[in-house]
Amino acid sequence: MPYLLFTVLVSIVVALFAVQNAVSVALNFFFWSFQSSLVMVILGSFLLGILVAACYLLMVKAKHYMLAKKLNDDIAKLQKEKKTLEEQVAMLMHNQKLRDDAAKNSTAEKNTASEQP
Repeated sequence: MPYLLFTVLVSIVVALFAVQNAVSVALNFFFWSFQSSLVMVILGSFLLGILVAACYLLMVKAKHYMLAKKLNDDIAKLQKEKKTLEEQVAMLMHNQKLRDDAAKNSTAEKNTASEQP
């Protein structure tokens, strides 16, 4: 909102400045030479500046969008990899528990077998 108010304020100041300087001026650009109102020169320059700034901001915004998209894809990939690794750890822990239980049962069976005459 403050940016919008600032933009409107600057536009009003430029328009007032242009209207108060409404004289005819000679313009030379390379090989071209022509007469135009100073209002048109000021407003044209202002609008061209806005266009250039908008193109630059659009380019920056597109770069940020692409970077954010790439980072979000990386996050999704890492979350998927994390889930897979958590499943593997859970499976390994389960297998280790089964081995430990089997070893305890085997040891218990050996102890009971050695105690019997």
